[in-house]
Amino acid sequence: MYKQARSIMTMGALALGVATANAALAEESGVKVAEPVLEQITVVGKNLEGRTTSVGKMDAAITDIPFSVSVITQDFFTATGVKTLQDAFQYSAGVNGGPFGVDSRGDWATIRGVEPTLYLDGMRKSVGSYNNTRQDPYSLERVEILKGPASVGYGQASPGGIINMVSKRPQEEFGGEVWAQVGNFDRKQLAVDITGPIDEDGKWLYRLVALKKDADSQTEHVDDDSLIFMPSLTWKPTDQTSITVLVNEQKNETGTSTQFLPVSGTILPNPNGDIDQDTFLSEPDFDKYDSEQTAFTVSFEHEFNEIFSLSGNYRKSKSEVEYRTMYPMFFGGVNTTSSIEAQTLLYGNADYPGYMADGRTLLRTVLASDRSSDAETYDLRLKANFETGALEHNVVLGYDVQDITTDNDYSLLNDTSELAELYASEITDYIVANAVNPLAPTALEFAAAQGAAFGVVQGAIVQNPLDAYNPVYGQLSTSAASAIYGLTPTDRASNTVEQEGFYLMDKIHYENWILSAGIRRDKVENSTQGDSQKDKDEETTKQFGLMYQFDSGLSPYFSYTESFEPVTGLDASGQRYKPTEGEQREWGVKYQPEGTSLLFTAAYYDIQEENRTTADPLNPGFSIQTGGSEIRGYELEVQGTWSQVDLIASYTKLDAKHQEDGKDTVNISTIPEEQASAWVTYRFADELAGLRIGLGARYTGKTYDGTDNELLETDSYTLVDGMIGYELENWFISLNGRNLTDKEHLTSCLGRGDCFAGEARTVTADVRYKF
Repeated sequence: MYKQARSIMTMGALALGVATANAALAEESGVKVAEPVLEQITVVGKNLEGRTTSVGKMDAAITDIPFSVSVITQDFFTATGVKTLQDAFQYSAGVNGGPFGVDSRGDWATIRGVEPTLYLDGMRKSVGSYNNTRQDPYSLERVEILKGPASVGYGQASPGGIINMVSKRPQEEFGGEVWAQVGNFDRKQLAVDITGPIDEDGKWLYRLVALKKDADSQTEHVDDDSLIFMPSLTWKPTDQTSITVLVNEQKNETGTSTQFLPVSGTILPNPNGDIDQDTFLSEPDFDKYDSEQTAFTVSFEHEFNEIFSLSGNYRKSKSEVEYRTMYPMFFGGVNTTSSIEAQTLLYGNADYPGYMADGRTLLRTVLASDRSSDAETYDLRLKANFETGALEHNVVLGYDVQDITTDNDYSLLNDTSELAELYASEITDYIVANAVNPLAPTALEFAAAQGAAFGVVQGAIVQNPLDAYNPVYGQLSTSAASAIYGLTPTDRASNTVEQEGFYLMDKIHYENWILSAGIRRDKVENSTQGDSQKDKDEETTKQFGLMYQFDSGLSPYFSYTESFEPVTGLDASGQRYKPTEGEQREWGVKYQPEGTSLLFTAAYYDIQEENRTTADPLNPGFSIQTGGSEIRGYELEVQGTWSQVDLIASYTKLDAKHQEDGKDTVNISTIPEEQASAWVTYRFADELAGLRIGLGARYTGKTYDGTDNELLETDSYTLVDGMIGYELENWFISLNGRNLTDKEHLTSCLGRGDCFAGEARTVTADVRYKF
């Protein structure tokens, strides 16, 4: 990183020199300075503040951007009872929050059928899987969603889009709140947010955000506890300069609320009925997902004059995760030839996938994993606002660096890769040799005895299955318990990705026309510990957008964008991944009626993706890469305020297919064909002033399993949310509910043989004191 740190300091000095020289040149040449006008956009929540968005690294109004953008504020979190980020995504067009159900380990989402890249304050937040703490919504000012490829501004970006989370920062005016919350699943939470000036001149500002949560989850025996401490300090030596330092200490203690429920008894019939969706299939005193993070961030801004400004961000973060769990064994498919044979040989039946012959007891894979992530990121931007004749320019020249190392040490017992190897060789020979011998041990008993392929530990686990319909924990044999609780992760090679990129963007206004164009050059090195060979990639990505703004408020546009994303980590066989690449063409229109804060948007898009990463069908927690995908769809969205009504509503229709040799094959797993949602808050006036009532509904269409097995297509479902609140002077008291009817539903099922339970009814009572 020394070389990169030196490069960024050189870039800063160069930018300073260029800014000074160009300022003088501008004065001599008569170049006009563009007036820095930032139009307001509408966001949904209390009071509906107008604000611009920094997504795409160009401060601009959503109505001036020829791309699809959504902004979700802290006020919307409050109105809708958001507890996690994936909750917040569920009212935005094109975004599917929680495709794998309720997961206490992290937040999952897709944008336009692809998992997005997460950024925090313009710098990458997450890399790999299960090696980081989940971001708590309370620590954020807002969330910005840029849909479609966005590599020009961010470098590493998913073809589906990026989610940029904006941290709370010190404010010039004193204020804050104390928030207490209780809810079902024994939820108790206390939080504080306070900010203001330290000195009379307002040169020093501070902010402190802290939160303590003690809660259970909807899955039995899984806690969901959290502790956050996030102080920040801003120094403003002049009106043109500010420097902010932010520290984020976070600790989460939870388990695996996602239980990988077998398809039989969830989406497929089972003579024992349906499995309770709160069923826990691990062991209570073994299962854990404990994560810690320390992040240190420095940001600065300096305005040289009316034309030039320089800004930058730096973050150093380290996170660690201790992960222990058990989950049902999978056989790589449902009703496929290989899975039926494996199911028959090892479980004694082919009627109840994932279970033994009684249809209720199952075997479990044991996972012990210690994961970590060390990341250092920089982003430096020189901005210029000026005019050349009739053209108004908003230019950004940037340089960014990412140096990220991920480490995944793990051990598995009874994992399916070992099982498949055993089945392919020894079990097949055994069955053939004993086909007519009624006294021979069963295939299951034979498998348990194979020390060479299964080992004594695996054999012990095989002899201790769990009854999924009436689980009794702590029944492991002495040898199995000793092996499981003594299981330590095997040291594996770490993976490091180093990336640096230069980017140039210009947003040009000419009369009613807006042209946005950008280009970026990235260099990436992907290396594995102990391997002298490095994968080196260089890529140039581009973006282009054109919009025409009619006087009526109607603004049609077209855009073309590209993405390039090196994939960190290793697959289950220890191999590095290839970079994911994508391109998108989008046609859309935005409409903001004059004199209103309502914003209507509509968009049609076509995304082409290469080297798509999907869940490994044999190894949960790992990924594999497929040939690619083609995703087409359209979105409709409206948000804003009308009289005393706050509104956000959306509709999404998409067709997402895997591709091989340029031809569509099967539907992509977990992606709903249709989504629709609407949330309305009514703010009473006159005698009932202060009273608010909110009501929302979320519709999710059917999803596929990734193999187009019709038996595993999940049903569509509609969930209803609500809120009632009252504001009196400095107090705000509210009652929020999600999935008010407590509708049981599956968010998705996978071809490997498991399904994911959706969120049960959650109710919280909140008291906020604002000052």
